[in-house]
Amino acid sequence: MRPREMEKFIAHCEKYFEQKTEMVLHPSNKDGLHIDILRFEPTEKYPFWKLVTMGASDYKMPKQKVTLGDRNEYMMFVHPDEDLRAKDTLSWYGDILASIAMYPANTKTAVSYAHSIEWGEPEPGCDMEGAFLEMPQAIESTDILRCKLGPFKTVVCLQVVTLTRAEIDKLIEIGPHRFSDYLYPDEEDALPHFFCEKKRTDRF
Repeated sequence: MRPREMEKFIAHCEKYFEQKTEMVLHPSNKDGLHIDILRFEPTEKYPFWKLVTMGASDYKMPKQKVTLGDRNEYMMFVHPDEDLRAKDTLSWYGDILASIAMYPANTKTAVSYAHSIEWGEPEPGCDMEGAFLEMPQAIESTDILRCKLGPFKTVVCLQVVTLTRAEIDKLIEIGPHRFSDYLYPDEEDALPHFFCEKKRTDRF
């Protein structure tokens, strides 16, 4: 991203999260796209961590029949009990988010809402084998979904939700739209399932 585009994108995130960026993480790997990650701490209104890529949208994805757009950025929401100020914890979530953000450019494909990505056997101490791309429904304004960076460049902001093998199987069984309802249930007392986790807990 150009500096002016970065300013616009950061302002977009800060507007809809209703808070200032706490930190910008810069990648150590210089190959391919340059993707930074914005970190936002939990707040009273949005009591969870937010991690957001910045730079994935430099890749213009191939055309597809059903899509929200051809340039994506990605965000994940993490339970406040996870210490994302701890280097190792932040590194795991950041690496997963960055690898998903790099996936379209690395594979020369397009991804959008309701798509999923699998990476296979989890590493030790981790349950996650894939991720689902969701709309960021936890944020009050639906305008967070799109950020106009210029006359010919509009970014779609998708939420990443990490999944276990059992949850991937459930997604395949019931389909992406019913799975989205599972992540964000309409029932008043239902537990939402949109947090990213490294190892599945009963918070999900």
